[in-house]
Amino acid sequence: MRGPNRIARFTCAGLLLLALPVAAQVKTGEISSNVDGSVSSGYSADYGNMTGSDHGWVVGGDLNYRGSFYSPNFLAFNASLYLNQSRANSDSQSISSASGVNASANIFAGSRFPGSVSYTKAYNSEGNYDVPGLANYVTHGNNDAFVINWSENVPNLPTLMATFQMGSSQYSVYGTNDDGNSAFHSFDLNTNYHLTGLNLSAFYVNGGGHSLIPELGTDEPASEARSDNSSYGVNVSGRLPLRGSASASVSQSNFSSNYQDGTISGSIDLMNGQAAIHPTRELSFSGSAGYSDNLSGQLIQSVISAGGAGAGLTSNGSSNSLDLEGIAAYQPLQNVEATAYVEYRTQLFSGEDLGETSYGATSSYSHKLLDGFFNASLNMAANASNQTGNDSLSIATTENYSAEILGWKANGMFSYSQNVQTLLITYMNSFYNYSGSVNRRWGRFVLGMGAGASHSGLAEQAGSDTSGQSYNASMGLNPYFTASGSYSKSSGQALATGLGLVPVPVPTPVLPSSQVSLYGGDSYSFALSSAPIKGLVASASWSKSISDTSNLGSTSSNAEDQYSTFIQYRLRKLSFDSGFARLDQGFSGSGTPPQSISTFYIGVSRWFNFF
Repeated sequence: MRGPNRIARFTCAGLLLLALPVAAQVKTGEISSNVDGSVSSGYSADYGNMTGSDHGWVVGGDLNYRGSFYSPNFLAFNASLYLNQSRANSDSQSISSASGVNASANIFAGSRFPGSVSYTKAYNSEGNYDVPGLANYVTHGNNDAFVINWSENVPNLPTLMATFQMGSSQYSVYGTNDDGNSAFHSFDLNTNYHLTGLNLSAFYVNGGGHSLIPELGTDEPASEARSDNSSYGVNVSGRLPLRGSASASVSQSNFSSNYQDGTISGSIDLMNGQAAIHPTRELSFSGSAGYSDNLSGQLIQSVISAGGAGAGLTSNGSSNSLDLEGIAAYQPLQNVEATAYVEYRTQLFSGEDLGETSYGATSSYSHKLLDGFFNASLNMAANASNQTGNDSLSIATTENYSAEILGWKANGMFSYSQNVQTLLITYMNSFYNYSGSVNRRWGRFVLGMGAGASHSGLAEQAGSDTSGQSYNASMGLNPYFTASGSYSKSSGQALATGLGLVPVPVPTPVLPSSQVSLYGGDSYSFALSSAPIKGLVASASWSKSISDTSNLGSTSSNAEDQYSTFIQYRLRKLSFDSGFARLDQGFSGSGTPPQSISTFYIGVSRWFNFF
């Protein structure tokens, strides 16, 4: 990912910048600045089964330039340059040797027209290809981002806030022939105005993106997806009698997605309104209404927003939704509340006219319990289908408890639901999740443990389940050692995007099977660190992930194994570093053997505070 010319340019730039202090220590006009950084030099070696061996003496370092012009409220700036930062010799402990720059500036921070600009660029940086609930797979590549913010805050005039951003990422997945990339751009404009008791606001958003989605673990070529979107809307809110308030909003969204020469586009009009009153401190009433003229478009837009392509979904044909809800709430005590509600939903989707009425009640309670604090909520509802006449009962509950018992700090959470409504009336979700942790300190000795699990799926849709488990433990005797370990297990359905697998954003019966990837696997990790004397730090870590992924009958068994060690000794402004990192990663469906790559570094660096 890096060439001799690029390395030479960064080396020359770094050495020239590090030579600046001779002249830059003199304050120039209204510029006030500070420069610090470090220079490192040492022996580095890289080798692997799919890349040639590379070793020799390397020079690296970093430079940080911070300052202001006239005043920090007028212009403040910051720039950082780093060169050949092989994280085998740093806390990050990655394999790649990255170079890049980060720069930002704030202008007119103390005025009515503040703004900012920032830019980042990284070469040969290490990244991740995400897998829900498991250790991510390792990638390497280049990325950049550029952001501009500006706002106007003049009294008695509408406020205005504008943001423009763009960025890109190109990467390769170790152990495959897969290359992926993504790019995005967006422009946001927001305004607010207060007029005779009313709050008025409006927004406009325009953006788009491009992704090359690798078919992880298969020999299929990467899929290309492009998307464009825009939206605008207005909102008005104000007060009502009886300590009440009301708001209403109208918006329109437009989207377009191109995937493998297929294009899908549409527009969505949304209208929403809410109102609430509080006749007494204990009693309140509220109501809301929401309408969408394109329910299918909302589903497609959620897939595109998650990074997918929306292929196989269609916004053709008429679809809409209407949601009306009324709520009465009563709070006799500060820690007790009860509500009752009725909700009516109607939807036209896939040629079916559907409707559902729900009647429900919710109660919540919180109180001190056994030197701790406990809170819980319970919701029960009866759902009647206007089309079939079938009734269903839904229930949802959540409990949390935290306390200190016999010196142990404990936290626990449990949540359960059955037949909870989703965006579509025809599909109802069920899930449970729980987690807990305990830890205690005896002087310098610390011990902690934690565990959690989750499971979710559509109540009447086989194969839609997603589940996960996690366990962790740590112990330490400060400063002599700290040890930690973890285990996680996860399986389910996911949507492939340019940055990895993400949970499916819409019910899988609606999302075509060609867009759904199945995954399942286990991850393990262990880390040990020690700082027995001043200036000396030593650490070692190991992680392993084993998983299976499949899409359209193409299955791959995947494995990732990482190991790294790091030793550093600081003496005044000198730092003696030594590190080793190794990665083994492979995918059986890729048609290439697993890749093994290792890097070793030993050297010395010196920190400078120029001025």
